[in-house]
Amino acid sequence: MDLKTCISKLNHQEISSVELVQLAIQKHQENLDKNAIGSIWADALKWAEKLDEERKNGHVRSALHGIPIAIKDNILFNDGTPTTCNSYAFHDFIPPFNASIVDKLLEAGIIPLFKANLSEFAYFMSDEDMPSGYGSMHGQVKHPFDETIDPYGSSTGSAVSVKLGIIPISIGSETNGSLMAPAYQCQIVSFKPTFGRVSKYGIIPISHTQDTAGPMGNTVFDCALLMDVLSFADTNDPDTLKHVHKPVSLALDKPLKPSKVGLLSLSNYPYDEDSKKVYEQTKTRLVSMGHTVVEFSTEYPNMDNNPTLKIEFKANMNGFLERVKGHTPHQTLSDIIEFNQKHTERCLKYGQSLLIQSNETDGDLNGAFYLEKRADLLDKAGYLERIMIEQDLIAVASPFWLSYAPIYGNPSVCIPEGIYSGKPKAMVFVGKKDDDETLLRLCHQYERQK
Repeated sequence: MDLKTCISKLNHQEISSVELVQLAIQKHQENLDKNAIGSIWADALKWAEKLDEERKNGHVRSALHGIPIAIKDNILFNDGTPTTCNSYAFHDFIPPFNASIVDKLLEAGIIPLFKANLSEFAYFMSDEDMPSGYGSMHGQVKHPFDETIDPYGSSTGSAVSVKLGIIPISIGSETNGSLMAPAYQCQIVSFKPTFGRVSKYGIIPISHTQDTAGPMGNTVFDCALLMDVLSFADTNDPDTLKHVHKPVSLALDKPLKPSKVGLLSLSNYPYDEDSKKVYEQTKTRLVSMGHTVVEFSTEYPNMDNNPTLKIEFKANMNGFLERVKGHTPHQTLSDIIEFNQKHTERCLKYGQSLLIQSNETDGDLNGAFYLEKRADLLDKAGYLERIMIEQDLIAVASPFWLSYAPIYGNPSVCIPEGIYSGKPKAMVFVGKKDDDETLLRLCHQYERQK
């Protein structure tokens, strides 16, 4: 059942939140082989009963009151089950507090029913051919409709659970493509907000400069509704205090004046024939909407952010473990590496090269090497932002996800375009920083032109 139908049926008392939870659990049971879900909130039905009672009494907390969702299993939720990052090293880690966004979900009357599986440590575990969606805790997430297709990660379970219809909407997270890539492969919509629009407090970290949670759903409207809840100023995350937070869903149908939209080609990575078809279809659709298409080509730069991510991961993971001290035996990244080495058969099927390489860095976020590398990355990744400002573009789109947006902090949206020659295709739209509303309006109206 899609999100609009769920909301409508709840509003007309044609279904209850208890029934929605029961249906979601049933759908999960029917798709156990896909391994999208790691754990179920034991008290979800009690929470749903409370929300149903509130609705009967005329108290509706938000548009998503009583809706069950999945949250990625790197987002702390003190529901009595471990938050694992799909790592056996965290098999006994019961979070001592909720992530800030989980508190907001509960405040809005949302039911965080499932913790969704992911690539272990959000795909920052090993560079030794570790499959997307794999982890030593819960194993491998499989593609929802064609298991020959790589589901991509790291928000794999969050994407698969939506596509399978287990839940109508979910939350994933992204450091460098982990919302866009699984949405692309699973043919759903995802929205990565401007960095800092969503609190990262209580999310098991990789990068304090790139990590963000974001919604995954079947439509832009679905994602916008959840984004209304996820965007808020949080004193626990100073990055959120730098932004204006306002609802975006109510503006989606507000007409956009004829504007300029960029279409990007890469001179050193030519698109295949099917991607070219999608590109041309997008061009035609944007023109039919009254927009002017500005086509441009660039050589995609070498933006290897592993050198900075490794330093950030060590510093951020050690800081996280200090905050949850006493609730896991691990006090440093070294402890996690040692645990994995003691459980080689289960934990090191694909090694832990990235953990080791991160641990070998100095972890110094003020060091000359880190600051120089980060400045160089930002200069390269700011290319799309500069082009949009210089040419007065409201967005730039390409038939693939790229690293510009996650590194520089731009908002981005994945819009599925279908299966071509057996492979998923989508368009990824990138907007200017802090202009999330315009990007969502464009993508919502673009989506409805299909």
